[in-house]
Amino acid sequence: MIAAVVLAAGTSSRLGSPKQLLSFRGRPVLVAVVENLLTSRLDRVVVVLGHQSGEVARVLEGLPVEVVVNQRYIEGQASSLKCGLAALDPEVRAALFALGDQPLVRPSTVRLLVDGYRSAGGIAAPFYQGQRGNPVIFDRRFFPDLELLKGDAGAREIIRSNPESLLRVDVDDPGVVLDIDTWEDYQNIICIKL
Repeated sequence: MIAAVVLAAGTSSRLGSPKQLLSFRGRPVLVAVVENLLTSRLDRVVVVLGHQSGEVARVLEGLPVEVVVNQRYIEGQASSLKCGLAALDPEVRAALFALGDQPLVRPSTVRLLVDGYRSAGGIAAPFYQGQRGNPVIFDRRFFPDLELLKGDAGAREIIRSNPESLLRVDVDDPGVVLDIDTWEDYQNIICIKL
C-alpha cells in the first residue's frame, strides 16, 4: 500500500493569504493538487492542514481524502511530515510526500514515481532537467529517519544521506519544480499551459 501525504499546513507568510485557497483553473490550488493525486496509482490520500485549517478543510469536503490537523505547524514542515506519518496505517509500505502548492504536477508523473518505487524500492524522486523536484516517495524503512526531522528542512537531508537508495525518475514535467511561495510564483503558475 502506498499512501500520499499532502503537506498543506503552512502559513503562506510571503503571500499574506492561504495559498491553498488561491484559484487555479476554476478550483482552489489544494483541490487541484489532491485531484491529481486521486487519479494516480495511490491507495490513500492524507492531507495535513494547520494554519486556518477549518477554512482550508471546507474546500476538501466531498473528496475521498483523510484530513489531519497539525497543531504544531508553526514549528515548520518537519512537524507536518511527522503528523502525516502518524496518520498512516501499519500496512502502508511507502509514503509519497506532495506539496499542497504544486498544482501542475501531472498524474502521469505520480504514476511514474509509483511504478519506479514498486520496481526499485528505496526513495523515488522526480528530476526535471537535472533538478530534483517533488513529490518524493519514501519506503517505510525511512519513516524512523523522517520522524527525527526538525524545523523547516523537509526530507532533503535524508535524500542526500542515502544516494544509494535514490531512484532518479527523469520526467518531462516542469510542475515538479514549480510551487507557490510568492505572488510572482502564483502569476507564473496560472499562466503556464501544460
